[in-house]
Amino acid sequence: MINLMLGAPGGGKSYESVVYHVLPALNRGRKIITNLPLNLDALEAFCPGTRHLVEIRTEKFDGGLIRPFSRVEHFGDDWRHETEGNVGPLYLIDECHLALPLRGTDIAIEEWFSLHRHEGADVLLITQSYGKINKAIRDLVQMVYLCRKATMLGSNSHYIRKVKDGLRGAEVNSAIRKYEKRYFPLYRSHTKSSSAVEEFEASDVRSIWSGWHFRGAVLCLLVGPLWLFWLYSGDSEAKVAKQPENVSTTVTVEHVDGTVETTTTGPDLHADVPAEESHEQGQGSEPPPPPSHPFSGYTFFLSAQMYTKRESGEYHKGYVALAQNGVVVRQIPFDDLREAGYVITYRSPSVISVTFDGKDLGYVVSALPQISMTPANQIGKTGG
Repeated sequence: MINLMLGAPGGGKSYESVVYHVLPALNRGRKIITNLPLNLDALEAFCPGTRHLVEIRTEKFDGGLIRPFSRVEHFGDDWRHETEGNVGPLYLIDECHLALPLRGTDIAIEEWFSLHRHEGADVLLITQSYGKINKAIRDLVQMVYLCRKATMLGSNSHYIRKVKDGLRGAEVNSAIRKYEKRYFPLYRSHTKSSSAVEEFEASDVRSIWSGWHFRGAVLCLLVGPLWLFWLYSGDSEAKVAKQPENVSTTVTVEHVDGTVETTTTGPDLHADVPAEESHEQGQGSEPPPPPSHPFSGYTFFLSAQMYTKRESGEYHKGYVALAQNGVVVRQIPFDDLREAGYVITYRSPSVISVTFDGKDLGYVVSALPQISMTPANQIGKTGG
């Protein structure tokens, strides 16, 4: 299998290759052939008895610079695993675009890559850009590992690794991996220096964790559940107690005879209480007064009327709408109201006055009913 390790300089390619490819292969007893600057003594400490399985290729001069893995004779090693059958070596080619450039790669090398499975060999190509690699070879790539710095996450101790199915395939998985210092002695990523190289970081780049949007999201995650718990776990009776308890309404009615009556009404405390419970709570109090007229509790509205004066007397017919809480429940003709004891007097084309048993009930006007939060209890709340 031919795999590809991609990443910008310092993106974690060497660390990923050594920790997740070299060490597992050595632990299985597989030979490693590479130009990575590995530390054989440190590898021996991690994987005792495997020094002989590591072959490091370096540049040579023979009338010119000869890069490792730039010639077909650099491949085709005859090593085979002792117990796992036809398993050949693992080739790790660092900066492979130098040995296998886009133009100038030996055709014999292209042929070896196309037939590498006949030897049981596997290859891990390591480079910064696959566009610089020989096209015939990169078309054979199976898995692509993308390594990138985690600078935007505000961390120099982590890197991001993504896995893709081929160069044009879908992303298989993604992970944020931490650099473990115990693996650093296994290799040297800066081949031009004998000591560690420190990189300058941009001073004006902040991590996403320090942004206001991330902090706001964390605050919502912490405070949100507490607020919802308080909202839905509170005592409903305590919430009801916070509402206004005493709401009164003053109604002023001007009667036909010129007298003015002012009535103050409060909330109907027994509107939603069953009769038995209301009776128990109201022990010792006076019973409610009886209704003052048959249709007490309804609001009267003038629906239609016809009024004329004749020699034989007045002709006055019409209908009154009875409403409860803004909803008309029935229409009653004047004659039915008169038979029930009501006295209806014409005042204008849109106004009549109503009395019952000598008591002035006020004016009834032609208007549309309105919805009220408390039911009307008297005719005084007519369309006027």
